[in-house]
Amino acid sequence: MSEHTDSASGANRRSEILAVARKIVREEGAAALTQPRLARYMALRQSHITYYFPRKADLYAALLTESHERMGARAEQAVGDCCEALVRITFDAESMRFYLSMLLASASSPDLRAALRAHAQAIEAELAEWLGRRPGDRSVSAFVDELRGLGLRALVEPDLAMPDVRVMARRHGLELPR
Repeated sequence: MSEHTDSASGANRRSEILAVARKIVREEGAAALTQPRLARYMALRQSHITYYFPRKADLYAALLTESHERMGARAEQAVGDCCEALVRITFDAESMRFYLSMLLASASSPDLRAALRAHAQAIEAELAEWLGRRPGDRSVSAFVDELRGLGLRALVEPDLAMPDVRVMARRHGLELPR
């Protein structure tokens, strides 16, 4: 087998592991995601899982990164309208359920808390750069927190009216580009 084929099959295996891990989180919650359970679901030895994800934190980080990439793809579908992009990301029920599940499981997992913190900081830094602000800008953090809170609220109130994101941003001293 060529080196290219080996890396392609490795990428496929990694993607398969992430798909099954995402399914476990979606159906049973993040606390149910363990390497032994994942190996059983996939009919693999646990060593196959740990080859790609040596620690559970690595698996969590990969799931969060993948989630971030999916959100980015949804945002790009908004065809240049930053407000529509933020609403698509924030009010996607599947993404919010995934995030909530990960958040709940983080109460008993320092590794997951660290992965969530790093993920949140990356999202905020990306948005800060987009808005011409410095990473760690407290106004951007507060804006993201408000968006996230409304996204979670929309899970229990599906008919919640979509907010005017520009008005929300202004409350935090931010001006969204057109």
